[in-house]
Amino acid sequence: MTSATHIDLYQLTSMVEHHAAGLTDTPVTMAFFSRALPKSPHDGSPVRAWLLWAGLQRALDHLEHARFSEQDLDALQAHAALGPPLRAQPDLVQRLRDWRFTGRVRAPREGSLLYAGQAVRRDGTLLDVDGVRPAAYCPYLEVETDLLSAKLIETPLLSVINHMTMVSTKAAQVVRAARSLGDRAVLEFGQRRTHIEAAVDGALAAYIAGCAATSNVAAHVRHGVPMSGTMDHFAIQAWEKPGVPRWETERAFFASFAERFAGVDVLLVDTYDTYGEQTGIRNAVRATKGGPYGIRIDSGITRENLFRARQILDEEGALRTKIFVSGGMDEHAILALGDAPVDGYGVGERIVTSPDAPVGVGAVGKLSMVGGRPTMKLSRGSGKATLPGRLQVWRSDDGDLVGLADESHPGEPLLHEVWGADGRLPAPPWREVRAHALQSLDALPADRHAPQQVRVPVTDALAALVEAQVRSAG
Repeated sequence: MTSATHIDLYQLTSMVEHHAAGLTDTPVTMAFFSRALPKSPHDGSPVRAWLLWAGLQRALDHLEHARFSEQDLDALQAHAALGPPLRAQPDLVQRLRDWRFTGRVRAPREGSLLYAGQAVRRDGTLLDVDGVRPAAYCPYLEVETDLLSAKLIETPLLSVINHMTMVSTKAAQVVRAARSLGDRAVLEFGQRRTHIEAAVDGALAAYIAGCAATSNVAAHVRHGVPMSGTMDHFAIQAWEKPGVPRWETERAFFASFAERFAGVDVLLVDTYDTYGEQTGIRNAVRATKGGPYGIRIDSGITRENLFRARQILDEEGALRTKIFVSGGMDEHAILALGDAPVDGYGVGERIVTSPDAPVGVGAVGKLSMVGGRPTMKLSRGSGKATLPGRLQVWRSDDGDLVGLADESHPGEPLLHEVWGADGRLPAPPWREVRAHALQSLDALPADRHAPQQVRVPVTDALAALVEAQVRSAG
């Protein structure tokens, strides 16, 4: 069971009003989407060319398992502001007690590239209706359910979407940089820089985006994400003994570790002196009689130092020993190192916190149908207008076209049912999700990877519906 209390208070306070008015069973459609691609928090310039969709199955996990416990309901009824009106409607409390998500959910395949930006007509002109300029997008999710359920799922689904898609999109940038320099792996090492549960989702999102493995044991156990790791400075320091030189205890630990993990022994060489005559790289080679599988350098990562490291390995006879680096890596640092002799990168905080776009992907959830009728948020002059109706998006070589679900147009329809009348549909294994993501990224022309602002065309029928919605609002 997952607690259904991962919501904002205003969803419950407004729910009380809707229930009192007899509206909580009203059928609604809610779309979850980004209005635009992420921008720099510093100057507002584009920092992404696309979004790599991750979080679908985790979102469906929440829909499947979310419940209110008796302790949850007791706490809500005891709240100073919420409690009195909630207790006054015991039938609403019972609804919450019995609540299970039902409805229909459509979504693009997880691992798909998604776009969002200003809506334009088929001829390329801006869709501007009396000052209302809606964004156009492919929804991450389009959910048909009752009003009560829509209120209870909005916040947790946005939490999943914003976090996992942020991480996967950033990780894809890092992986792409590493792959551009040859067959160089990226390992995700970020769990110490985020919440323990966010770290598991982050490791999964990074794997979808192409990271070869994670250090996160929980992500491996829960989701089967390949797991890889080396050793820590702690281990080497803990091997110290009074009266024994540190180079000797370091070598002793290297020797013991390499014997126990023969063939996968990657030795951390910068605890004392990476390039010393008796410590670090030389010590690792001498302790292992020909060199370990690999060494990891976690500090002082420069081109000069990496060529120096390779030279020492070769001089010591460790011609096959690989070099892995970690500490402050991201796509920019990887490209700056260029052809330096690196076989793989450990990337942590700069994937899981995505510092150049750290506030998610701007995903929001908005109603597009209420009681069977289209609706849209107008927000005149704010740039936050949304699209009405149930949507479909068709993808072709010319790009995306956004329209209404009952239309038919050339191209591949992106939205497919993932939760139907009988519940959740089977999901592909994670390796297939990852393969789809990598195939989607590889299929893009090089110029489509540059950060950009995009405009997304909409069909004539959808444009007409927007016009009707705006004008009916007066």
